[in-house]
Amino acid sequence: MKTNESKRKSRVTIKDVAKASEVSIATVSYVLNNTPGQSISDETRKKVLQFANLLGYECNVMAKYLATGKTNSVAAVVKNVAPLAAPYYLQLLTELSRLLNRRNIDLKIVDYADGYSRNGSPCDAYITVALSEQEFRSFAETKYVPVLAIDSEFQDRLFYRINDDHKTLSETAKRDLGASDVTLLTFELPQENIDKLRACYSDVAVMHSLGDLATIDRNAHYATVSKLLYDNAPCRANIKLENASFALKASAAVDAVIKAINRVQSSTDEHNITV
Repeated sequence: MKTNESKRKSRVTIKDVAKASEVSIATVSYVLNNTPGQSISDETRKKVLQFANLLGYECNVMAKYLATGKTNSVAAVVKNVAPLAAPYYLQLLTELSRLLNRRNIDLKIVDYADGYSRNGSPCDAYITVALSEQEFRSFAETKYVPVLAIDSEFQDRLFYRINDDHKTLSETAKRDLGASDVTLLTFELPQENIDKLRACYSDVAVMHSLGDLATIDRNAHYATVSKLLYDNAPCRANIKLENASFALKASAAVDAVIKAINRVQSSTDEHNITV
């Protein structure tokens, strides 16, 4: 009797990869078999490998492309974290490390610029932290292993994205604070995140320093995922703190990275995760 894993693999063919990649079957064959003498652009090669990974296609050559054996390690990619965001992301990375260690996977912290290096130490997957869409795509295009994003807003069915469920947080804050309007109190985030957040709240107040907290309206109502901002705000009674945000995202990221490493086929909706 076939296992679920063998059934899943048997369903994915080179034809499936070609259709998803929008290239010919011959091109997919050339890429997956590393056929010499073929002029295939790096962009096409990366696209084929990414879709082969997403769909769960496996062969000996794919395994060489995706990883030279499992390293049992994941790299978190960080770039220019804002000072007020640092305590939050330190908590997130600590929780991420703890949860990955339970799965016998080590977490490495990698600087964004260093992550471009193809000579760096290998890993089974990358998890980026608070990158803009352009930064994420520039980084992901250089990798042949899965790349996931935490706190990045973009649409792409190839990549897992893990973000806070701000629609629910906004509604919860309104209910708990007895308010009709709620402003998000946040540290600096990529512009795509801020643009999307404006649809969930009456306003978004971005704090660049703790001194900025003195300028907020003490009579307004707020929601935040930052304990640092909550603890230092002059009107805590009017603020709804979602203190579990970093832990929820770390847990979701671990589940997603395990699926990605093992090339478990997921739907487009499953790649867009809110917690």
